[in-house]
Amino acid sequence: MRARHRHFNPRDAGATAAFDARYGIAVENDAGVDTWSNRTGANNATQSNGFKQPTFKATGGNNGTPALLFDGTADALTHSIAALGAPSLFVALAQRTGGAAFAPVASFMPPNTSNYSTMYSNGYGTGSVNWGHVPVNSGQSILNTWRILSAKPASTATSNSSTTVWTDGANETTTTGSRYGGDAADRRALGSSTGGTDFFAGSMSVVIAIPADVGNPLRKRIEHATAYSFKISCN
Repeated sequence: MRARHRHFNPRDAGATAAFDARYGIAVENDAGVDTWSNRTGANNATQSNGFKQPTFKATGGNNGTPALLFDGTADALTHSIAALGAPSLFVALAQRTGGAAFAPVASFMPPNTSNYSTMYSNGYGTGSVNWGHVPVNSGQSILNTWRILSAKPASTATSNSSTTVWTDGANETTTTGSRYGGDAADRRALGSSTGGTDFFAGSMSVVIAIPADVGNPLRKRIEHATAYSFKISCN
């Protein structure tokens, strides 16, 4: 892999969210994380309640790399990153070990918006929780498996619009799903939807969101850099 892929910072691609477990965590191994610094330089993810802080695992990620462990019960970090209107690219490196099937890896939606702006840990968000995306089947579940998940909603903000998803740089799938209509809850968090009751159970090492139309070459560059940094295979 070329050096430009190895050390790519998503901030250089216009990311508004660029969370990486290798950076911006100022606690020791096995300690609660009160701040996960955003590599863009603004809008860090924080949690002042010690009971709700995820745990930093210096070697708890894929192949001994750093990760944050979320308990699936109360752990969540909140942030103030604005909703990302389509077209946008969302990328995460995570492993779900249990908990609610549709618990979000990350959400970026302020109150009363209608953007498809949540990354679910497993599933497109069918049924009563239908406002997120991340693949669920056809080999794309992240249950007990570390995967790079990428998703890009259609350029329209209407309901029943399509979202394209990839796992580990391949397995392109397109789905059609309803966009969430918005409510009074502020749903901007890592590990939950903030206003919801479903919490992510598992670990995550990367969360990236870019509020621009991102082509496949740049998407793959981000995926390959993440794969190299966290020792995961990527097509």
